[in-house]
Amino acid sequence: MICHSGPDPESINADKNRLRLRGRSDQSSRMLCTPSRHSDESQSLSMPVNSVGHSGQQKSRKTAFTMAEVLITLGIIGIIAAMTLPTLIVNHRKQVALTKIKHTYNILSNALERAKVDYDTEVNSWYIPTEGTNLEKSMFFVETYMLPYLQVLHYCKDKYVAPYCNIKVKGLTTIGSSQGTILGPAASSYGTAFVLNSGAVVYVQVGHMTQEEIDMGGISRIRIKFDIDGPKGFNKMEYDVFEVELGGADGPNKKNNADRNKFLPYNYDTSKNCNYYVSEMPNSCNLKAAWGSGSMCLAYIVCKGWDFGDKYPW
Repeated sequence: MICHSGPDPESINADKNRLRLRGRSDQSSRMLCTPSRHSDESQSLSMPVNSVGHSGQQKSRKTAFTMAEVLITLGIIGIIAAMTLPTLIVNHRKQVALTKIKHTYNILSNALERAKVDYDTEVNSWYIPTEGTNLEKSMFFVETYMLPYLQVLHYCKDKYVAPYCNIKVKGLTTIGSSQGTILGPAASSYGTAFVLNSGAVVYVQVGHMTQEEIDMGGISRIRIKFDIDGPKGFNKMEYDVFEVELGGADGPNKKNNADRNKFLPYNYDTSKNCNYYVSEMPNSCNLKAAWGSGSMCLAYIVCKGWDFGDKYPW
């Protein structure tokens, strides 16, 4: 009888140990590959969550104007520009003109002061021919008392030629005799002209008096019109052409007792209120004035402290 013996106890124990170790290894693998519920919850708490609920992802939202909004904005800007731009342009033009007016006025005034040093502080004592035409008297005054004290680019003398010696100037309005006048030696009754180095054209007329002034024993009036832009500008009274007279309002009115020792705006009178120069009287600075040359606009500017004020016609 053959008997088979059972498994060796030592081999049985070794097999059990191998199985036990394999089970532990499998459990460890499962723990590494499959996170526990607790680990999921702790991880979800530690990871950032954005406003739309996606954890760990930050999404930026870009905004832009629609085409309609852009067009509406551009339209509003265009309307505002159309309303304000003309005013800005006019104000800028006034400021530029005011600078040129004052510059030219000062040049002429300084030349007169220098001439008074060489001749006499009382201009009434200066020699001015009583015979001859207005053009001849004007040429004498300019050549004797002005040109030596100025920087001049061109002197017209008695030559009525373009472009500086025959500028036709329009009045402030088209009323009365303001249809146009000539700055230049157009005839013997006119004066002469010259060009400053600034480009301004200066027209000087000596001897222009009414018969009443002559009968009263008046002396030759000395009137000056200057065009701050020369022939290239508006060539219009009180836009770029302005008028001064030796003595201002006193020049033609008080015979030899007139204060003619400085150039003053045409018809300027220190006793007058500024509104006087913008009334509707002849030659005033008013678009409704009779005989609307606007010769008194410079008087208004000076009266307002070298400012165009609130009643200037442009």
